[in-house]
Amino acid sequence: MTKTIRSGRSVALRVAVYSIAAAVFLAALFQLDDTISAQPLEHYKEQAQEAARKAWELDQIRPKAGAAGVGIEQKPAMVDLTRPGMLKVESSIWEETRSEIPGIFFYRLEPMFYTGFAPRIQDPRMVHTYLGRGNQLRVTAVLSEQALGEYLQDIALRYLTVQALIDEGKLELTQNTQWERFKTIIDAEGIMALAAGSEFMDDEAYRAMALTKMAALNPGRVFHIKIDMRERLRDWAEAELAGAGASDPRAGLAVVNGMLPTRFKLTNMTAALAEKLDAAAAAWSAYAQAGTDAGFEAFFAAASDLFHEAAGGVYSINEHGYMDHWEFTAIYPVGTLNQYVQHEGKQIPLYPCPGVRQVCYHQRTKVADHISETGSYGFTPWIPYMHVGSRLHNSFHSLWFRIDARSYSEIPDEWRAVTEGKREDTPYPYLWLVSRGPMSQGCTHVNAGFLNELRQIFPSTEENLSQVITFRNKYQHYDVFDIDGNGEPEVMGVAYFHAYALSNKKPAKRRAPAERKAFYEWLYGSGYRYDENDRVIFEEAVTSAFVGKKAEEGRVYRDIPLYEAEYFGESIQFYKTQPVDFIRELRRVAVGYDLDERILGLSQPVEPQKLRAEACVRSPVSEPRTTVE
Repeated sequence: MTKTIRSGRSVALRVAVYSIAAAVFLAALFQLDDTISAQPLEHYKEQAQEAARKAWELDQIRPKAGAAGVGIEQKPAMVDLTRPGMLKVESSIWEETRSEIPGIFFYRLEPMFYTGFAPRIQDPRMVHTYLGRGNQLRVTAVLSEQALGEYLQDIALRYLTVQALIDEGKLELTQNTQWERFKTIIDAEGIMALAAGSEFMDDEAYRAMALTKMAALNPGRVFHIKIDMRERLRDWAEAELAGAGASDPRAGLAVVNGMLPTRFKLTNMTAALAEKLDAAAAAWSAYAQAGTDAGFEAFFAAASDLFHEAAGGVYSINEHGYMDHWEFTAIYPVGTLNQYVQHEGKQIPLYPCPGVRQVCYHQRTKVADHISETGSYGFTPWIPYMHVGSRLHNSFHSLWFRIDARSYSEIPDEWRAVTEGKREDTPYPYLWLVSRGPMSQGCTHVNAGFLNELRQIFPSTEENLSQVITFRNKYQHYDVFDIDGNGEPEVMGVAYFHAYALSNKKPAKRRAPAERKAFYEWLYGSGYRYDENDRVIFEEAVTSAFVGKKAEEGRVYRDIPLYEAEYFGESIQFYKTQPVDFIRELRRVAVGYDLDERILGLSQPVEPQKLRAEACVRSPVSEPRTTVE
């Protein structure tokens, strides 16, 4: 990966300079007499002005009007965030501290909190999950201005809250050292100073900085989706709109979803959609006959009206005719029902209960943000999406069994004595390693680290969490998605090759070798080949269409490649057992959430602005190590 930008200057230098500006400005703003020697406020403003001028020259970071009185002639930006596709940014400190071994090693069942850097999405409309053939769960979040504006501050607030709990003796870290990794990355990347910068920077520039950091700390997961909707809607009209009308709601629904294939997942044809679809069809017919520019503009206006009705505020077309936004997409290996089904002469994993499901409350505790009090799931999130009778559920949950790393014969020898990142004297005895394949009684198994990440991404509040939708394909249908918005959809997958059976409630033999091609032969069965670049190409990939709550056969794609997301690694920190309410509240921390400090036992509220300013003055950024391709 190239570690320079067009100017040849390091992003690290630019971030360092800006971090100083933000730290100095916030220190002046709050007049932190306990951490800075008393000097006239004007002195700090002068320092902030000089630091901001340097930051502007290096990175086009625009301070808010009047913040530091900086006036510099505008130059072309050196970091181009207009380019569509994956944003490739590298953080060497993130790479240096990640584990190469999959799963979570542990000593005993204790609570944990998330120590990764995925964003929090408070608006349930903006985040969905998708289960497709191949045993992987995709979570895609549309990054609103609010989500981007809160991203760095959320990380800072999570850090400050946990640190306050540790300082007050309310939280005792155990087992592993992921908290130390979290702090190391925050310091190296200047997150505290950047979070404080929300008081100082131009909003657009601040969101751009947040995107850069999000991409650095979530490599391969941040995508700029930029689609010319004039071209897209013209192609859509030529291929699908001719003859479409509201007389057949099911056909009309497919046409509307075709406006933005792989992203639109409308499940019902409303009267408003039908009316606007008819208007778009009429406008296209008129344009097809007249062929004038004015005719096309009339069609584009009608089609845009239909698009915005269908988008429901999640997507929009801007004044330049583009759909232009950012997305975060993560893909997790999962376990599903412990059963196979015959398909095209091969056996593949069977998925129960396909269709559209909404997060629901647990029937005993009456909360969607459920945690099992028995500890058998390691106090991980337990998120139901379907009631089964009056007592049972289908849900996202972690493993209730564990691998004994000392004796299990199906893992590599080097996994038997892992000591990396431990707090205790002996090697880790146990391992949570999700089996990607048949395993559960109907639920969706997600490994502990990814399940905590999923809870981090989902909204904080009970009300908004219970509005999150999950789409579950039929067992033979793939999750096809245009992940980078380039108009070339792919079958979603993940480079994770571990699947094993259970015997007497304990992990038994592997279902397939832990080798890519042998594993795919077991997982997919048939209907694919490898191209000259060793990429999997599916001869025919059928997707699910969702009508009402049901999954039906949808679009068919031919000669479509497999997108293999890199196995990302899991980030959680164990701590000494606390009441369930404490565990739940700690996972909800975000600037957009009204934290109940009483549940956490804090003696005083966490004050984000002041504490961020104090933190970045006491622990200024030492060596930011972010580089951009």
